[in-house]
Amino acid sequence: MKKNLLLTVPVALVLVISGCADKSASQEGTATTTASVIPANVNETGLPIVKEKVTLKGFARKDPQLGEYSQMLLWKELEEKANIHIEWDTPSLQNAVERVNLVLASGELPDFFIKGVIKDADITKYGSTGVFIPLEGLIEKYAPNLRELLKKKPEVKAAITSPDGHIYSLPRIVDYDLLGVPRFPMLNIKWLDKVGAQAPKDSNELYSLLKLFKEKDPNGNSKNDEIPYTAHTIDWAMRGLEGMYGLQRNLDYKLNIDDNNKVHIWYADEKYKELLQYTSKLYKEGLLDKDIFTQTDQVYFAKLADNKVGFTPLLQAQNAGKFAGDYSGITPLKGPHGDQLWNLKQDVNANGGKAIITKANKNPEATMRMFDYFYGDEGATLLYLGKEGVTYEKRENGSLGYKKEILNSQRGLTVELGSMTIWQGGGEFGYYTDKHLSPMLEGSTRPKDFKLVQPFLPKKQYALPLLSKEKQDQMNAIRTDLDTYTDEMRAKFISGDQSFAEWDAYVATLKKMGVDKLEKMFQESLDGLLKGGK
Repeated sequence: MKKNLLLTVPVALVLVISGCADKSASQEGTATTTASVIPANVNETGLPIVKEKVTLKGFARKDPQLGEYSQMLLWKELEEKANIHIEWDTPSLQNAVERVNLVLASGELPDFFIKGVIKDADITKYGSTGVFIPLEGLIEKYAPNLRELLKKKPEVKAAITSPDGHIYSLPRIVDYDLLGVPRFPMLNIKWLDKVGAQAPKDSNELYSLLKLFKEKDPNGNSKNDEIPYTAHTIDWAMRGLEGMYGLQRNLDYKLNIDDNNKVHIWYADEKYKELLQYTSKLYKEGLLDKDIFTQTDQVYFAKLADNKVGFTPLLQAQNAGKFAGDYSGITPLKGPHGDQLWNLKQDVNANGGKAIITKANKNPEATMRMFDYFYGDEGATLLYLGKEGVTYEKRENGSLGYKKEILNSQRGLTVELGSMTIWQGGGEFGYYTDKHLSPMLEGSTRPKDFKLVQPFLPKKQYALPLLSKEKQDQMNAIRTDLDTYTDEMRAKFISGDQSFAEWDAYVATLKKMGVDKLEKMFQESLDGLLKGGK
């Protein structure tokens, strides 16, 4: 799919041959960071990374699950191994965007950003003006782990390459498909037994079962308080049903990609209309949560904890609290036209700059070597599992697992791990496989549930590649208006405030708002992505 990043000629020579006489900030950055002479203080291979300790200024967001970066086992171990000390600026998740904007505007830059605090739209913007330095030369010389991964995974290379041909941010690379599925079709099997039914296999059987949940008091409290179908939000509720109508979510949008790599936004499709009609029927008959348009996560989880939910797209049964044992994943349902898809698949390697080096950094070579450590097994194990004998141990079957005192921490596993390392909340850089990631699923229903949906996941799944600022602005202008309109009309069609007799007028409005133009832009983005991977 995407380009191979490995350079076969020294970069300085490439610049001469290509006639790049214009000394832009971006090009100067490339020249200075690809020098053939290794800085005297940097060891070319092995640990420590530097001979005399250096201090770097790092910027990362502090998700609610995380402890203080300066006290984390991860960074203490790294300092001991690499001889690099980091002074951290870690605003809260809620304040990170504002703090990043202030830092970039002030010019008081850190040496590096991590944890995806830089938006995709800003990577090229600040890279092309020299605020972020090009990394391809540093990768070639100082990042052998990442260099080889990009050779094997050209699609990742293409995803992190900006339209100007430079790489300004490093990726998170995951070889563990399970993590790409954030929800599963979860059925209350205890309720199923109570109403004397079988697990549904298609949309008609789902409707019939939801009616039984509504009418038969399966929670046994003699109240008509059962919620047959619900989700975190209306969007998650729709995603739990869209696959029955063959509707994908691809390129971070509501569109399908066919076998010939043709992009199609399905807002105006007949199948989408049928989905809305089906959902409207559920809503009007009280089978879909009446609060679905305003629901918060807190309210949603409270309903699960009160034994009020029959069917829902859910991450894992454990999220149902004391009723966790009542839920089980089921095979995705077949729709009226034979479609059987579970479209809740995401590109786990997408979105945001996971690691970026700024022009303020006086030790870019050492910084790149530090980053590259986490694209190797030792660094990946440290970041996800911590230190052997302290936070994890080897199981009898040879796999790795967290120690019992970590798994059973009184603070909770999430908080316990968040005090030790940074992966909680996502956005970490590095390369991770099931060896590093499966321990966090110990005791979870997710591996079993994944096997049920795996055959029905979209065969092709792409994240939107980095775009030029001009193209990104053009796309955003159409998307913002179109998304606002379609969300509003979705609510109206489902609630009954808008008659389906007005469908043609709705489609005509989509055309006027530029849905076809947006589809063309997505097609061009995908074509560029696939061309880059050849």
